Amino acid sequence: MKPPDKRGFTLIEVVVVIVIAGILATVAFRSGQSVYTTAKTEETKKELDDLVLAITGNPELNNNGVRTDFGYVGDVGSMPPSLDALMSNPGGYATWNGPYFHNRFSQITDDYKTDAFGQPYEYNAVTITSKALSTGGGGGGCGGPSATGDIIRRICSSTDDLLANRVSGTVLDLDGTPPGDDYRDSLRVVLTVPDGYGSLTNRTATVDEGGYFSFSNIPIGNHDLAVVYLPDHDTLYRFVTVPEKSSVYNDYRLTVNRWTAGAGSGLVMVPGSDSLVADCSGFSFWIENNTGGPVTVSSATVSWSSPTAYYRYIVWDGVTVVSRTNPQIASGETVSFSGSRTVNDGESIKITVDSFRAFQTGGSNVDIDNSTFTVSLSDGSSFTINTGACP
Repeated sequence: MKPPDKRGFTLIEVVVVIVIAGILATVAFRSGQSVYTTAKTEETKKELDDLVLAITGNPELNNNGVRTDFGYVGDVGSMPPSLDALMSNPGGYATWNGPYFHNRFSQITDDYKTDAFGQPYEYNAVTITSKALSTGGGGGGCGGPSATGDIIRRICSSTDDLLANRVSGTVLDLDGTPPGDDYRDSLRVVLTVPDGYGSLTNRTATVDEGGYFSFSNIPIGNHDLAVVYLPDHDTLYRFVTVPEKSSVYNDYRLTVNRWTAGAGSGLVMVPGSDSLVADCSGFSFWIENNTGGPVTVSSATVSWSSPTAYYRYIVWDGVTVVSRTNPQIASGETVSFSGSRTVNDGESIKITVDSFRAFQTGGSNVDIDNSTFTVSLSDGSSFTINTGACP
């Protein structure tokens, strides 16, 4: 009988097995490392998103359609000096209402300042950045790691988007009459906002003849607004919601008729006379004088909340009294006529506000259908225009 073959593996076979095993181990290691990096990257992105919401608030949190969360900026009125301010009061601020962020691990108190790789975030008021991948491995792609491996979350394009918004409006009495010259000095508008240093401050504005007022450099948030009629200290209280990068406009009507249409004004709009111009980029309406005497007008203020647009012309009874191309005229801006216009008693005239464009430098026409405008004239008269649908 033939004895069994007792030969072992050759050296070449052993080397081949070792090489294959090494390749498989390398592939498995790299695959595991890739999964680890991906998981940590996604965890970092999520934490960056949460940090941004802690600073600016979550726009999806609302009560009866009113946004309720504006984060650190909405409470304090400034950008946090560091990420630490999201978790602990930076200086005994009375308006600070944190903490605004919840740690992933409660036992690690400063976990929110480092990414999932353990590297500290870089914060500069406009962006928050994780440098972990740029120092430990590449990356790329929109919204994630940049070409250098950074993971960046933008808080805002500019801090002005959060801190330099505008609030404006028009104050009328119960039947919609503006104060005119006789009563404008009897009104004050007070807007209460955080001052950026942990306290609240009252900003005060006066109104013009048409009741128009304006505040600038207002931080995001829900702010209290009061319209005060000084002779008897009667006050109308409201609040204003100011989102990012906004210009908020509202009409405010007192609860009684504080003045009459004859006090400095007797011009009224002919009912149902408001309409769009042919291409829907302007509107016109008729006014009439029933005061018993002539009324002279030298300027106008046109205000609206939407759409974003700028107009070029005001035409008074067929005569162009305002024409400006660059910059075109913004909402709430008072413009003087090329010459004063007089409306005699019993006379009716047509006013047209025309050529609404997308930019102050011009641009394409903007349809202003289904919009509301307030036109206030220098004599104290004010008219509300509803443009209706574009035919």
